[in-house]
Amino acid sequence: MHDINRDERGKRVTVLGDKIAALLLVVVGVVHVLPGVVALSPRRAPAVYGITLDDPDLVLLLRHRAIVLALIGVGLIIGAFTPPVRPVVVGAALISLVSFIGLTVRARPGGVNAETRRVAWIDVGAVGLLVIASCLLVVAN
Repeated sequence: MHDINRDERGKRVTVLGDKIAALLLVVVGVVHVLPGVVALSPRRAPAVYGITLDDPDLVLLLRHRAIVLALIGVGLIIGAFTPPVRPVVVGAALISLVSFIGLTVRARPGGVNAETRRVAWIDVGAVGLLVIASCLLVVAN
């Protein structure tokens, strides 16, 4: 009888860990989807990134970046409810986040503006949330 209670408690902890991990995936997914507004309205880029968009090629590149980020975000949100895709979407999101953080750190001192640094710090937080979610999923499974 004592072993049955321990099994049930373990199942509840597993379900709770999975639900928290799914919630974290949704949060990081939304963080990725929000910049998608730049793809739809490039005029918003100065507010998001603190840059002016005088060059049509730069506008195109930022719009493409916004679409890729939104795709990763949608993947994370889908992954929150579809466990088999989680490793792939979490991996893609981590690569995206860590690469941007790395590029920001490697920029020459004073090379990025305050808005870009803010985006990098948001990405640091998102990496932390994905690491927590991944740990919860490993423990839950």
